[in-house]
Amino acid sequence: MAFGIREARADDVDQIAPWTTDTFSWGDYVGSSLSDWIGDSRLHVMVVEDGHAVAVAVARAQMLSPTEGWLDAARVNPSVRRQGLGTMLNDACVEWVREQGGRVARLAIEADNSAAHNQVLKLGYRATSTWVTYEHPVDPRARAKRDERLQTVGRADVDPAWMFWSTSDMAETSRGLMSFGWLWRRATVDDLTKAASEQRFLESPAGWVVIETPNPDEIDVVWLATSANEFPRLIDALLDLGADRSAETIVFRVPQTGWSGEALTRAGGVVRETHVYEKPLS
Repeated sequence: MAFGIREARADDVDQIAPWTTDTFSWGDYVGSSLSDWIGDSRLHVMVVEDGHAVAVAVARAQMLSPTEGWLDAARVNPSVRRQGLGTMLNDACVEWVREQGGRVARLAIEADNSAAHNQVLKLGYRATSTWVTYEHPVDPRARAKRDERLQTVGRADVDPAWMFWSTSDMAETSRGLMSFGWLWRRATVDDLTKAASEQRFLESPAGWVVIETPNPDEIDVVWLATSANEFPRLIDALLDLGADRSAETIVFRVPQTGWSGEALTRAGGVVRETHVYEKPLS
């Protein structure tokens, strides 16, 4: 069967949604999000169509900075797998990133998805960092000591936090990356400055954090600067912050330094690992 690749259209959604709802044990997000993606000029959504003009594979690309591209949401209809469609989409998305001025393309894969790891290695990617994701429920009764709590700080604290982080295990093992949900790009001082202006940059005696609040019930930790000895105290401070703000969950997404995953496991939960891969573009 002949296949072709093109940009996604609104009428592709009904063709793709049926086989992008139960990809994982928890379901999938592609089918319900695809319509919004296609209408977003910041995103580049591509599909592979079969000889009957039916969309049988999809992927998304975007620029996270002028030189950093991100690829994700790659899905192939089970009826046409193992025919190279994933490779076709990846090559097309990488080419789009290159055309935008990108110097690197990145993507992320869950640690237990061995088939996907093997595929991206064959496509010329290399693993650069491993990240730990952990969701901790907030107990409103568990409060940190007052002098251990996180406080919002301003621009004056950005430089010392950045200097500490830049020479820390966190920066080394993350390869300088910062998480934005399930997207990663290079962290910059401007990210901390922006967070400070938006009151998302906080400090405790155990370190600094940048947070996001995707909804009133959740606080996401997207950047932190701490050490092996101080991280358990910072975890307690973040849980206290959740209680103070009536959140239900704290989501940690931090580089796996060894001690970071160990501390989160000791805090009482199951951590999941994700590998970030990158491919340099000429």
